[in-house]
Amino acid sequence: MTPETPTFTVVIPTYNREAYIDKAIRSVLKQTSTDWKLLIMDDASTDQTYQKVAPYLMHPRIQYYRMEENSGISKVMNQALAMVDTPFLVQLDSDDWLPSETLSILKRYIRKDKKNTALFYGNVKIWRVRRGRCCDPFLITHKQFHNKYDFLQYTRWMVAPRCYRVDALREVGGWDTSDPYEGRIMEDRRMILRLIERYPVKWINRKLYNRTKHRGQLTDKEMKWKRNQLRRETFQHFLMRWGGEYKPVYGYKSGYLIIKRLKRVRRQDG
Repeated sequence: MTPETPTFTVVIPTYNREAYIDKAIRSVLKQTSTDWKLLIMDDASTDQTYQKVAPYLMHPRIQYYRMEENSGISKVMNQALAMVDTPFLVQLDSDDWLPSETLSILKRYIRKDKKNTALFYGNVKIWRVRRGRCCDPFLITHKQFHNKYDFLQYTRWMVAPRCYRVDALREVGGWDTSDPYEGRIMEDRRMILRLIERYPVKWINRKLYNRTKHRGQLTDKEMKWKRNQLRRETFQHFLMRWGGEYKPVYGYKSGYLIIKRLKRVRRQDG
């Protein structure tokens, strides 16, 4: 982590977010820490995303990469992972933004935590977008996950920011694209499950991320069905991979499949 090699690469994956990406980029430029690079990964946008990004490309620490075709978030993040040369990767969705002290706080915790911690995350402020303005914020306070089962049953909003140790990402093989949707759905949860079965993770009890809710994110019934199908397959896959000690008791929250509790499997003698 020398001055010549920044600690963080902030990766902004984007697809047709011309209305939001400027704010995401500016939030990186406003960081109190200058120990970063910024990599903008364009998943073959068809809007004016490049025109929004272009003025920033004169900055020596900002890089833009465009996928040849729309590939989905996991393939985009795997391409980014192949390009990153810093110890940590911070994912910033292109319709979100970082508070100005996020990287400074992350760096402080990284220095004093275990060297093999694979993920650092904090608390998230959620903003609703109405008529182009962010309003009605509310805070999501996450928690420390003490083991892999603790995270598997977590039902709140997905943790953010996701500050990954790059070596750990590479050791688990990056983002999984082997599912029927090629990693376009639930990529964040599935990545953390791959990490948390091998490495510790760290919750920082500070507001480190701003997330937006807007009409462009609306999920139709077919997509919700696909998500629930993949959630069930993911839950079952990891429970079996972890030895089949528990079976899930399912329920639903806001229309999404969740694990309400885990029941220990009774082994038959003999």
